[in-house]
Amino acid sequence: MTQPSRTTREQWATILDLSHRMLELAETRDWDSLPPLMNARDKLIKLYFTASASLERTQEMKEQIEMIQNNDRLIVELTKHNRELLADELIKLQKAKQTVNAYKQQMERLQTQ
Repeated sequence: MTQPSRTTREQWATILDLSHRMLELAETRDWDSLPPLMNARDKLIKLYFTASASLERTQEMKEQIEMIQNNDRLIVELTKHNRELLADELIKLQKAKQTVNAYKQQMERLQTQ
């Protein structure tokens, strides 16, 4: 059984760490901080998979890749949920703006009388 090199293990550990940090950022709605981590992780994944993986590590990697995919699905769900919340807030703000405008027009009419 061939052990992965230290560099390979460090790359994989960094990929997993970035995936966890991305999920944490999504959970705290820190959307602006997500893209740099996503880009860094994507580059590392490409680098990591250019080297061939040993058969012994295949099952472990498969499980870890599934975990990354699950994290990514959660991030997408959180992003969609945040968009829905923002859309709801925008509707509320538009209604409030309409109410303020109506009140302003009524005040202007009262002042001109």
